[in-house]
Amino acid sequence: MFKINGEEWRIVAVSPFHPYLAKPDGGFTVGACDDFTKKIYLNENLTGSFMRKVLCHEIAHAAMFSYNIDLTIEQEEILADLIATYGQEIVHITNLVFKRIMEKRGRL
Repeated sequence: MFKINGEEWRIVAVSPFHPYLAKPDGGFTVGACDDFTKKIYLNENLTGSFMRKVLCHEIAHAAMFSYNIDLTIEQEEILADLIATYGQEIVHITNLVFKRIMEKRGRL
């Protein structure tokens, strides 16, 4: 369990054919975030770096729901993919640059 903006979320590992992973076209996805249940559903067969990317993508959705960020489905997917794919790099670079700035200012 974890919290975002005071809302409690849970991660649930489910069968690859669980109803929460069903897509409108009849296929199945590997992860889903449900604002009503406050749960992230992950295909139980996910492993390694792909599982980490899917988890990050779904947590990004949870953050958007928790902070009432109102985007179209297409925009929400683009943002979640950006965060899941490049978020770690962005935060890492930000931390390095911030540290350099603070050292230059003599505040770190």
